[in-house]
Amino acid sequence: MTTAHGAAPVVTVIAIGNPYRRDDGAGAAVLAGLADEFGDDPRVRLVELDGESVRLVQAWEGSEVVWLVDAVRSGRLPGSVHEVDATQLADLDDSGRRLGGGHLMGLAEAVDLARALDLLPRVLRVLGIEGVDFDHGEGLSEVVRRGVAEAVAVLRRDLERTLGPDPEPAR
Repeated sequence: MTTAHGAAPVVTVIAIGNPYRRDDGAGAAVLAGLADEFGDDPRVRLVELDGESVRLVQAWEGSEVVWLVDAVRSGRLPGSVHEVDATQLADLDDSGRRLGGGHLMGLAEAVDLARALDLLPRVLRVLGIEGVDFDHGEGLSEVVRRGVAEAVAVLRRDLERTLGPDPEPAR
């Protein structure tokens, strides 16, 4: 997966989830929030996946910085946003709670696979949005919509810092 210029993008943002399971669609909503500003930037790849480990590694291959965005369940306040080093998923937060979610098992497998194949990016972060409603259906709960807006702001700041100024347009 390379850009039109043949080079891998600097940053890959991967949304993991299922938009037909209510708040589990939070990752896709974050991508939608980034698409207008970064969707055509060849330095950024925006990808939506189901969390299968091999596809995750393939999607981030060649990128220096990778963000994985997913709805999570850790018992924290619904809609809260958590940032975790994906290579340290077993780490506990300050409250002693682990980040949880149905897709994080595939992510742990992807990290192990990428480590074995020497395909880990320089930075691999999880941005989890605490979900509350994972029933069948479409549409996010109001509190998760606010968490999505916060996650988009976090990623926008990081992308701007990582990428620096826009490259000069080709003539």
